Amino acid sequence: MPDSKLIDEVGQVMQFAIARTRSHFDSEYGISVTEADSGGGDLESLTLLGMTAIVGMSGSVNLLIAFSFQEGLINVLYQRMTHDFDVQPDEIEMYREAAAGEVVNIILGHCTIDLQKLDRPVTSITPPVIIDQVKTIRRMKNAVFYTQSLNTVFGRMNISLVGPRELFDSRLDYAR
Repeated sequence: MPDSKLIDEVGQVMQFAIARTRSHFDSEYGISVTEADSGGGDLESLTLLGMTAIVGMSGSVNLLIAFSFQEGLINVLYQRMTHDFDVQPDEIEMYREAAAGEVVNIILGHCTIDLQKLDRPVTSITPPVIIDQVKTIRRMKNAVFYTQSLNTVFGRMNISLVGPRELFDSRLDYAR
């Protein structure tokens, strides 16, 4: 039987990530974000969009969090973050990856404020690992995926939690 407090905390992590993504995109880039479909469970693989930043989180909840961006959205974020830089053609991909990492760092950095409310040890977050043009992540043993899609006018972004099965209930959902 899963620990109901832990399951609730996983749900809160997703809600914090969604709220902080909305806030950051709106305040920094003027981009509105709406929630779209969600899903997950005992899948063999996690389908990714164009560019993905993966971060490990430990402390109150131990998870991998993947932020996956459609090409149009990461391109707009890259352009807005580098608008006053003199980017050379051979540097574009490096700056696009840096933009994805920076966006995720800021969002999860703001989430640490929310995570302190979970009444558990301080959370540590790894630096983002950027993967580009990878279509899927295969499921690790005993892992479960949960994904929330977010829409913008420039494209979709998926936030996925990857964690051990015991963080999810019998329907493979986290508690909301």
